[in-house]
Amino acid sequence: MEDEKKYRHELKYIINSGYYEILRQRLKAAMKPDIHGENGVYRITSLYLDDVFESAYNDKILGFDVRKKYRIRFYNLSPDFIRLEIKNKKGSMVSKRSVKLTFEDYQRLIQGDKAFLSEDRFSGTPGEELYASDRLVRVSPSAVVDYVREAFICPAGNVRLTFDRGLKTMSGMDALNGNPEFYNVFENREVIFEVKYDGFIPEYIRGLLAGMPFTEESVSKYVLCRDFKKRLAK
Repeated sequence: MEDEKKYRHELKYIINSGYYEILRQRLKAAMKPDIHGENGVYRITSLYLDDVFESAYNDKILGFDVRKKYRIRFYNLSPDFIRLEIKNKKGSMVSKRSVKLTFEDYQRLIQGDKAFLSEDRFSGTPGEELYASDRLVRVSPSAVVDYVREAFICPAGNVRLTFDRGLKTMSGMDALNGNPEFYNVFENREVIFEVKYDGFIPEYIRGLLAGMPFTEESVSKYVLCRDFKKRLAK
């Protein structure tokens, strides 16, 4: 069963390690860590897929307000829980839908076999949508995005604040087989700070963020990793 399609606000910032430590201490004192991982800390690895026109990459570069990305996501480099996700974006509003994959499904996708996505178990899910897109514009693995996330939550407004540290990518596409080598994307240990919420942000959380000298940016981890891979290939 896939997640319900629902749009929510998503704001992104790139901050240095010093401001990360200051803000992290504020959030630890006033918010609860995410229930996932250890004290809200866990590793995320995503394999992004793109079509022959590199639409996911180019739509972001060109600044289109309405965009879509396919990715395969897993945690702590484990094959135990793998999801195929579609991330839709309209301005600063984001919707994510997902369906669970088996490790065998993942291996078949890595090898370019998407025929299994036509099975009934993927009916009405992102799997069916990926299968249809692949038949039209040939969707294939494009880049691996890897980082460590630390997340804090607040039930009011369904607020979720996350720090994504150690952004990395790899030259290949398969992070679950062999011994993949990852490369640091940022030179100065920058951190991507994200603010996600439904309808509002409680005033006490706004107070925690007050006085921090950073500006909202249009940040895409996928684009950052794609650009880094291009530099690697030179």
